[in-house]
Amino acid sequence: MTYRKLFEWIDEDDACEATDVTLFSVHDTGHDEEQDFIIRRLKSLVETGAIIKSIILRVRPQDNRPRYLLPLEDNHTHSVDVIINAVNNIYASNESIETMTIRVEIDNTE
Repeated sequence: MTYRKLFEWIDEDDACEATDVTLFSVHDTGHDEEQDFIIRRLKSLVETGAIIKSIILRVRPQDNRPRYLLPLEDNHTHSVDVIINAVNNIYASNESIETMTIRVEIDNTE
């Protein structure tokens, strides 16, 4: 995977660092356990020390309505509980998350 190779390349040089990155995650809307998977992945992303700057969810309704984008406001991206509640609300409405685009900032102060 291109990004994995990029991060390995960055890690090989002490003088090289990354501060921003955009993550794009595709999900199986027909899989019953996808909601739990998404929540676990979001929690583990926060545990890496990356700071979530923005999230845009592409939501797929179960009926014939068109897909739509749901951007989470900047003031909400700092709380993983608010993000998880948004995911739970989508699935409670019989919709599913097709993709997530997450912009993160990598904290290099450690």
